[in-house]
Amino acid sequence: MKNKFIRSSAIIFLLILVNSLFVERYLVRYPVYEIESNKIPKSFDGYRIAVLSDLHYGFLVPEFWIEQTLHSINEQNPDLIVGIGDYVKKRNFDQELINVWKLLGILKAKDGEFFVNGNHDHWANHKLALKLLEESGKSARNRIVFINKGNDQIAIAGLGDFWEDHIPIDGILKGSSQKDFKIVLAHNPDSSNSFHSEKVDLFITGHTHGGQVRIPFLNKSPVLPVQDKNFDIGIKKSKYNELVFISAGVGWSIIPVRFYCPVEVPIIVLRSK
Repeated sequence: MKNKFIRSSAIIFLLILVNSLFVERYLVRYPVYEIESNKIPKSFDGYRIAVLSDLHYGFLVPEFWIEQTLHSINEQNPDLIVGIGDYVKKRNFDQELINVWKLLGILKAKDGEFFVNGNHDHWANHKLALKLLEESGKSARNRIVFINKGNDQIAIAGLGDFWEDHIPIDGILKGSSQKDFKIVLAHNPDSSNSFHSEKVDLFITGHTHGGQVRIPFLNKSPVLPVQDKNFDIGIKKSKYNELVFISAGVGWSIIPVRFYCPVEVPIIVLRSK
């Protein structure tokens, strides 16, 4: 009886290990989240935004898999693709940054692609990360852009990284009006709690990896690299009662496992209320 229990336990452990190392870490999901607002114009009802976060190109996240993932994002037929940072893994390593930005050129959406950087991009090489971001022609950092459909528009603004490149929110949103539906791209969801008086309708963020390891039934993660522990995954509210979306992302950090937290490229669908 004891030996049978040990064998059963070993098999269960092995299955969990295989799932954590190979299944949840490489099988990309495309969950859909709907955001409803009376500020979203009817012409934008059904508008699809693909969110690429925490790619962490490097060890155990090979180029061929990234290429496949990026092409599969295009196949989701999004109207817009946003990159939320942490495209690389290593500190003080230029080549990862150079390689990953060549790969990111694969991404194509109807209304374009917009990117901001994360803390790992700055840790790889702060100056080079910003240079490659700007040279891509897809930078949303420290600026606001408008997506237009006829006479309607929505606003997309990008922040710097909360830890390494903080940029005040209000200055970026000055070019928008109160009637605009305003989306702010930020790597770290804690950015949403930084002081601002301009109304933000939706923050799109990453950074947490959803915790990477989550406790079943409790649906919580024991480790989250954020100040506000409410910011783990999915749709949350900031201290300003504004919507904050957090993606579990694609890559890994610290340990190369995912448990009860598979990799994802979320599709945000805007709905006119």
